[in-house]
Amino acid sequence: MPAGSATDFVAACKATGITHACLVRHASSAPLREGAASRAEKPHDWKFDDQMRVLTPKGIGQCEAASAAWFKTLDLRAILSSPARRASETAMRMMAAYETEGKPVDSLYLRMVASSHPAGMSEVCESLFETMGYGPLRKFFAAEGGEQAFQEYGDNVCQEMSTTMTGPAFGEAGSAGTCIALFGHAVFLNAIAFKIAQASNMSDENKDKLLDLDLGETEGIYINLEDGSFEKKVTPPPPAAAEGA
Repeated sequence: MPAGSATDFVAACKATGITHACLVRHASSAPLREGAASRAEKPHDWKFDDQMRVLTPKGIGQCEAASAAWFKTLDLRAILSSPARRASETAMRMMAAYETEGKPVDSLYLRMVASSHPAGMSEVCESLFETMGYGPLRKFFAAEGGEQAFQEYGDNVCQEMSTTMTGPAFGEAGSAGTCIALFGHAVFLNAIAFKIAQASNMSDENKDKLLDLDLGETEGIYINLEDGSFEKKVTPPPPAAAEGA
């Protein structure tokens, strides 16, 4: 396992008193704009267009539901996010019930993790997702080159996240908040979660469960960094008014 990867991320978390990590899939978002560049022909332009996608009214409702149902119960230290607008907007909207004007949380802040947006990170991962669509990590591990590519992607993100743990905002052991949250994308979050759980002594039973977990919009994977166990945080349907948007 390369230096600065999942093992170092987990060690950095423990050194600052963070005991849990929560990986959250962004809410429902608009498709690429009409006339957007194709990934195959203009990958740089496509990446920019993909990052600009906004949440739909349905997605906004999902954020409100998730915030009230489970996100506000987390003992958060910090929030990390993919630079894609739909991920960072989901993070900000889900924070609404957690941090308010009447209840500020001084130590809670948002930082972007560029590598968590998969565009340009791994051609194999992107190509498999483009051709295979959504689904659990096991499906992608079974594809040719898939396991190595998604494991490497997870390690790269963990490497970048571990560098964010050195700033004063994270403090030391005993600082407020014992959970760090990352907002990102579909099966790519599962790959990051798998690396973190592996570095946290995940059992074979939990390994199988995580490989088969399919993460829905505004749902999360809440990982115990001591033993690699996890639970899926489920969001109830948004109010009926937002459903058809």
